[in-house]
Amino acid sequence: MDKKLNIISLNRKAWNNVAEKYDNAKYSEMNPAIDFFCRELPERASILDIGSGTGLPFAKLFLEKGFNYLGVDISSQMIKIARKNVPVAKFKELSMTDLSFDKEFDGVFSHYTMLLLNPKMFKDVARRVVKSLKANGFFYLSLNEPGVENTDLDEDVICEIMGETMYSRAYTEGEILDIFPSLGLKKLQIYRETQNSKEFGTEYMMVFVFQKIG
Repeated sequence: MDKKLNIISLNRKAWNNVAEKYDNAKYSEMNPAIDFFCRELPERASILDIGSGTGLPFAKLFLEKGFNYLGVDISSQMIKIARKNVPVAKFKELSMTDLSFDKEFDGVFSHYTMLLLNPKMFKDVARRVVKSLKANGFFYLSLNEPGVENTDLDEDVICEIMGETMYSRAYTEGEILDIFPSLGLKKLQIYRETQNSKEFGTEYMMVFVFQKIG
């Protein structure tokens, strides 16, 4: 079976199964890069949130700031919960691998989503993200970077999270900066933070904010 289809099917099933548990965890926290991203956006900006999950806290945050919001997620169960959590927000069941927007958004927001892609899929989604952005639009990307240097990043990518098997891969700063600047984005900010939670253990969060050139 096609590897892309394997990863998508595996992760869709996993996130459908953990949706209720994930909603109860409420682990997501704000960080300074989110504030920076929001400040840079124009008034009443249009935002695409890829991997919108249960809608909390980010859909609620963006709506409170007066932004026009669309959240997309691969999991029908996540979408169902998000619509209950933030009923005024717009959500759509859609894989990030199927994004087909063209210069429609002032900002694209990806919080712990693109690490669910292998490198080939990541590059394809990166192109789709950039195409989705209007000229001078902003892209927020958070991932995990490896906790140990010189490790094989493609080992142990099939892991168990909250009792479900899924694909998840760490990315290095170098890998990210090899991709997005070549697609026409300039780096504005990098932020790092170590996070610990019962659900996800220790995570070495790495956040980028980019802007589309022209």
